[in-house]
Amino acid sequence: MKKSLIALAVASAFVAPVAMADVTVYGQANASFGSVNDGSNSVMKVSSDSSRLGFKGSEDLGNGTSAIFQIESFIALDGVTASTLAGRNSYVGLSNAAMGTVVAGRNDSPYKTATRGLDVFPDTIADNRNMMGVAASVNAFDGRNANSLTYTSPAMSNVTIAAGYVALNEAKPTNTAVSLAAMYAAGPISAAAAYESHTLDTVAAGAKESAFKIGGGYTMEQFTVNAVYEKTSDSNMTKNDHSALYLAGKFNVSATDAVKAAYTSAGKVGGAANTEATQISVGYDHMLSKRTTVYALYTSVSNKSAAMYGLSSNSTGGIANSTGVDKDPNAFVVGMKHSF
Repeated sequence: MKKSLIALAVASAFVAPVAMADVTVYGQANASFGSVNDGSNSVMKVSSDSSRLGFKGSEDLGNGTSAIFQIESFIALDGVTASTLAGRNSYVGLSNAAMGTVVAGRNDSPYKTATRGLDVFPDTIADNRNMMGVAASVNAFDGRNANSLTYTSPAMSNVTIAAGYVALNEAKPTNTAVSLAAMYAAGPISAAAAYESHTLDTVAAGAKESAFKIGGGYTMEQFTVNAVYEKTSDSNMTKNDHSALYLAGKFNVSATDAVKAAYTSAGKVGGAANTEATQISVGYDHMLSKRTTVYALYTSVSNKSAAMYGLSSNSTGGIANSTGVDKDPNAFVVGMKHSF
């Protein structure tokens, strides 16, 4: 009896602080296996697809205000790429039901958040971010940035506003970013508009790049259709202005099975000939439970004679660029995702 009481006291000493802090442990284990072709050679790969482990919590400060925090880490299930502590969205801040939420740390930009939910192949090698949200010349738009300060409003008539400031570097000369987004969600319809601007004093005094996008989706019980249009521009010598279009659909064959497809196109870069590319992806999802899904997908990029887009590096099996211009990288993988 004495040993049992001692054991209970020791266990309580560890459990009580966690309960009082109101901490939630969450994450995603997502891995895939298949053939990945970089445009020249095919190899079989086991890949970790945006697997993560996170801790988040809050403390009630009274008057509808809470202190909040989140620490989210990248986990490399394939054991090849190094896992990173707090390498994903990690921050501390304040939240008020009437006033909104402000956080400081590493965070997704409002520009990124605005349309992330419209990608039907998120966090896989077919993720659309190899063509959408890419840098005009220096810094990616659809990014997760350190040194971020982000405000998100409460929903007002189904509209949420988000604004962020980022110190892209904290030394002179300084690069900074401002990111804005408006998101609407009501019933089957969602829509978003976002703008982001980078001031790049390290490139040249007054150098800038910017991006604008609009997107929307329509979801019914059996099907979903989504679309995003994006335009980037820059005032730098590189002149990497381009546009991109994303179209996607998902059809629920049953309560546990779905087929989906996506088309992405990237326009001319800086108006240069034959710098366009397209990507086509098809896939099948089967839900084993509400938290566990097995899937198969095929994705293929077609580059014109002066383009060399790769496959999304949100999978560790992805490739930033094809092995050369006019190459056509592709992949066929099967995978499993478990959320907790």
